[in-house]
Amino acid sequence: MSESKKNKFRWNYLIDKEFQLTFLLHNSVILVFGILLTLGVLYWVNETKYEGGAVFKLRQDPIKVYQKGFEEIGGVEVEKFVEKEIYLPDYDHRLDRFSIQFSAILTLSGLFLIILSIFFIYNSHRMAGPIHNIKVSLRRLLDEGKADKIKLRKTDEFHDLAEAINELIEKKIIR
Repeated sequence: MSESKKNKFRWNYLIDKEFQLTFLLHNSVILVFGILLTLGVLYWVNETKYEGGAVFKLRQDPIKVYQKGFEEIGGVEVEKFVEKEIYLPDYDHRLDRFSIQFSAILTLSGLFLIILSIFFIYNSHRMAGPIHNIKVSLRRLLDEGKADKIKLRKTDEFHDLAEAINELIEKKIIR
């Protein structure tokens, strides 16, 4: 096998693009449905259990607080409260569990989708490669009247189908 064929064979994981991408689409639809179902259940639990979540509206104007301290007067420690003003930021948005967790769940789900896509394409290669080899062998048999033995890698699927076709070619067609 030439060097260019080795490199092309080794790195081309989309052998039968239609089959592999359909396989990926079907599995991705299942994953997206699972993500939507998870988000829906999370929202439903949040809305029913926490009755709409907590809404925090903090003021921006100064608030007087008193800090407790001690002062020594005439050898005796006396409690003293010092007045201070503090400013709290204005939060006028929902801070419930769903709102807080939504972006994290969406980000992780997107990452999971990317990882699964790579996984599905890699694993579908184990199915698409043998199917492609069988198609090429049968096409050559129809066009030229002869076919080479179908060879598969150990990790490929459809070994039983390839063996049956090889047996058919040897017993019925070569005779």
